[in-house]
Amino acid sequence: MTKTTPTIAELEHEIDVLRQRIAELEIPARRYQALLDGGIVSMMIYDREGRAIEVNRRWEQLWRLRLEDLTEWRLLVDEQVSANGSMPVVERAFFQGEAAALPTIRYDPGQADTLQQGAAQWVASSLHPIRDAAGGVREVLQIHVDVGEIKQTEEELRAQAAQLEAAVAERAQMLEEQLRVSEEQRRAIVALSTPVLRLWDGILALPLIGRVDAERAARILEVLLQAIVDTRAEHVILDVTGVPLVDADGARSLRDTVRASSLLGAQCVIAGVSPAMAKTLVDSDLGFDGVPMVASLQDGLRRSLSLRNDGR
Repeated sequence: MTKTTPTIAELEHEIDVLRQRIAELEIPARRYQALLDGGIVSMMIYDREGRAIEVNRRWEQLWRLRLEDLTEWRLLVDEQVSANGSMPVVERAFFQGEAAALPTIRYDPGQADTLQQGAAQWVASSLHPIRDAAGGVREVLQIHVDVGEIKQTEEELRAQAAQLEAAVAERAQMLEEQLRVSEEQRRAIVALSTPVLRLWDGILALPLIGRVDAERAARILEVLLQAIVDTRAEHVILDVTGVPLVDADGARSLRDTVRASSLLGAQCVIAGVSPAMAKTLVDSDLGFDGVPMVASLQDGLRRSLSLRNDGR
């Protein structure tokens, strides 16, 4: 079979097709070159053994190293990568051709036995296997992105958060101390507002000043009953001279105090009853008929001493 010699027109067409194909292939190359020379991200290329065979200018600026400094260094045996837990991901990229993103780490070239120089950096990185015509991994491209400023901001935020937490804890402690002091003051005020006085052996006096509300009445009853038990008192003088007005609730509180004291064996005398209070006690019809009432504390003491001497 005779081989036909291509015509000039056919050769020119083939040349045009080849030129077009070359132009198409140049586009990815130009894209890669633009990324390589852009100065934004650090790029380095490894051979299949994990040795660096090419780096760009940004890589040198980032790590303060040159390609010739990496002669004895290999990514696949780097202890920092292993300690970080990233080595399985690296191995899959080299041996299985899996592209992968690595965790953000602080890498220090100076800690590598084969380097012991360079600048430590916080970086996020990714691995991109480059395959040959047969589909095997020929090279691996690693891209580093400097996140040092982000990490620095995070550290600053953590420091600020720690300072804020410390300030809040200190303030909380101060407030807790203030509350403790306030509670102690409140108890002191309450104690002063319900002073139980031991006038004589077996005779107690409880001077009341100001309005007697439900809360205070409960406190009065509690303090007085405890004092009766502690002193084995037989007589109690409730001095209401300092109470300007007693309403129905206040009258019931007095009645409850008298009855509770009686159950503990102490007889009550009410001293200092004003005309208005007397009317309230009568109108309330709460059973004060059997309770002795006197004009003053002194009269109450005389009455209690008299009852005591009479054996009542």
